[in-house]
This record gives sequence, structure tokens and C-alpha cells, in this order.
Amino acid sequence: MDEPLLSISVTTYNHAPYIRQCLDGILMQKTTFPFEILIHDDASTDETADIIREYEALYPDIIKPIYQTENLYSRRLSISREFQYSRVKGKYIALCEGDDYWIDHLKLQKQVDFLENNPNYSICGGRYWVMEDGKPDEMTERDWMIKGMKKYPKGRTITLNDFFDDYLLWYLTTCFRSDIIQNLRKFYIEKDDVIFAFSLEMGKGFIFPDYFGVYRLHQGGIWAGIDYKKRKQSNQKMLKKMKPHFYNKSKSFRRWYYRDIIGLQFFNITESKQLFKDYWGMVKFTFSGSLDTFPYRIKYFIRDSFKYLFRLIRKKTV
Repeated sequence: MDEPLLSISVTTYNHAPYIRQCLDGILMQKTTFPFEILIHDDASTDETADIIREYEALYPDIIKPIYQTENLYSRRLSISREFQYSRVKGKYIALCEGDDYWIDHLKLQKQVDFLENNPNYSICGGRYWVMEDGKPDEMTERDWMIKGMKKYPKGRTITLNDFFDDYLLWYLTTCFRSDIIQNLRKFYIEKDDVIFAFSLEMGKGFIFPDYFGVYRLHQGGIWAGIDYKKRKQSNQKMLKKMKPHFYNKSKSFRRWYYRDIIGLQFFNITESKQLFKDYWGMVKFTFSGSLDTFPYRIKYFIRDSFKYLFRLIRKKTV
């Protein structure tokens, strides 16, 4: 087999009900170039590994799995950094988790053709459907995707300076240049946003108007199974690590940073026993810092004051 032009990273854990559909969506791709499928099974306790072995036997030149015997996610190890990116041979990388799947058989061809013909672009994505488990006939689309693409029927270009505002890139639809791996190895965070931000630092991004895949919501999903507070805490941790590198490079990152930091602090206030002290701390935080970010801080402070304090009042009066 010729060297692959593109590497597809598939991470999976206990996805037995879904992994066939994921792999079938990849294998149906019609391309003029060879690709490889790098699968990492994180010690699944169901039949996921057995199903992958079936496909490995059928496509030994394409499917290259790793079967862990110990769950590494629970040890907070970076699976993509330690086990996936180090195996990449392709010039490009596409991503798909084991519980999601692609629906456009030309997805990879469209994306690779675009990146080959537009060297000033480093990443591209597309639209996607959201399906709640058990509701295959009720697929929806994210409100922000509908809004962000409304005026761009032929596709939309994004940059690092506006990426975080509409958030149009999504893990299951992206394809990016593998050159980015060197930066990802230096930045120890296993989050989609880091991949996207570093890619957009290298060049522009493009969002196809085409629907490339289906994002599945179910309680077994890693992100879907996390409650609101833990999601916010995870985002805050990531933002603080990203801040030294991206804060001065992206206006949209600065807006996103204050939106999430202030949002989490207000959420914490609703659970605090020192309401007035913590609220006063938020006032001081909002009115400190540089003048160029003051509009963001005051906007989110006012918005979240109403949002969370009214929630607190309702809680106290029920």
C-alpha cells in the first residue's frame, strides 16, 4: 500500500452499539488518495475491541488499531498526543470519535482537495447533525451553527481572530494539516479547541456548507456525561493554559476567556455561603484589567448577574 496522504484518528471506549456505523462511514469514503485509520481502544469492557478486530481482519492495510488493557483516560493521559499523533503518516489528519459517524462519502475528498488547492488554509470543517440516542428521526442542528452559516451558503472563511465567537469547527467534521502536531505535543491539553486554535494560527479555516456527519448525544459520551459545573471548570482550566499563548493574538479568544471565567464564578456564587463577599469579588474583577477588554467584562458581568442571581432568588423562594 502507498503511503497515506491522510490519517484518520478514531478514539473509542465502550462504543459497541456505535463503532460499526463509525467505521462504515469512514470506509465508504471515495478518494483518489490512500488513507489510514488509526484506532485507539481505551480498554473497552464491552464488545468494542472484538468489533474492531473484525474490521482489522477485513482491512489490514488500512485499519491500524491499538488495544489497551488498562483505561488511560482515567489516568488523565493524553491519548491523542501519546498514542495517535505519533503514528500519523499522512499530510492531513481527520478526526472521528467511535460513537459519531460520517454521512457524506466525499467528505475527505472535498477537504483534501480544498487544502491542497489553498495552501494559506490550514483546517476545514463542515456542518453536522446532532442526534440524541434513541431518536434517529429527530436530528437537529446547533443554533450557533445555523446562525453562523446563515449568510454563507457557499461556505465561510474563519480566522483565529473570530473563531471563538461562532464556534463553527467541530471535532467530527475537521480535517487539518499534520504539521500542527509539533505544536500540540508542546501543549499538554486534550481538547478540540487547542487543535483548532493552533491550526488557525498557521492559516485560515474554511467551513463547508455540506453536512459531513452526525454527532451522537448519549449518557455514555465523555462530554455529554459531565455536568454543567464540571464542564465549566474543565473549560476554565483549558483557557488559563491557553491564555499565555493566545490572549494577545485573538480578540475572540479574549471575549471567550472572560465569558467563561465570569460565567463559572457566577455559577459558584449561587452555591456560596458568602454571597455578598463573592459578588463583591466579581465586581472588582470586572472593573480591573485593561481598558480594551472592559466592554467584554462588563457585558458578561451584567448578563450573568441577571442570569445567576435570579436563579438564586428563585431557589431561595421555592
